[in-house]
Amino acid sequence: MLPVFESIIDISLELDPKNFAMRTPAGFTKDMQFEMEVIKEHDAPGGAGQIVRGVHMRLHAGSHVDAPEHMTKGGKQIHDLPLGTFAGDAVIADLRHLVPGGAITAEALERAVGDIIQPGDRLLLRTDLNREYMINNWQKRSPCVTIAATEWIIAKRVVVLGYDFYHGNDEPAATRVFHSNHMLSEAGIVTLPYLNNLDQVEG
Repeated sequence: MLPVFESIIDISLELDPKNFAMRTPAGFTKDMQFEMEVIKEHDAPGGAGQIVRGVHMRLHAGSHVDAPEHMTKGGKQIHDLPLGTFAGDAVIADLRHLVPGGAITAEALERAVGDIIQPGDRLLLRTDLNREYMINNWQKRSPCVTIAATEWIIAKRVVVLGYDFYHGNDEPAATRVFHSNHMLSEAGIVTLPYLNNLDQVEG
């Protein structure tokens, strides 16, 4: 029997090619931006009356899942992850008070969800910053995840970590090596970057 839901909330970002652009730092072999196009119209000759669209994008665009392989060479890829990873209890840590640019510490996480989080939970970090995704100094205003906070998440045996802010403001600052993401991947924790609408999720 299927479960009955009172409501379903979309916590993903909308990808709009007019307003969405990704940085292409050194090391990329090409600049691949998000584009969507119609490759067959309804009234095109020789077809069956359908419209067909194509998408050109990085797999890292917008809201997405980072498989462990993204940060850990030899780690699991998306198709290696059991679907059960993405279904089950989730806990939201309200960290809006750390915007702009605060540090997400182990103490902040303990205060927010320490008394309710259980092994196997999915932890979602809420700041509401993705309402201004890619605008208004979004990157600089995002908090950083400290190494101690990452160790706290690993110790709690979380299976998925999601967040609604830019994850490059790492500790130590400005190194761009994503310490926390590497640590999470090595621990087998799947990350779910660039969420949205976490304010709509109650409880």
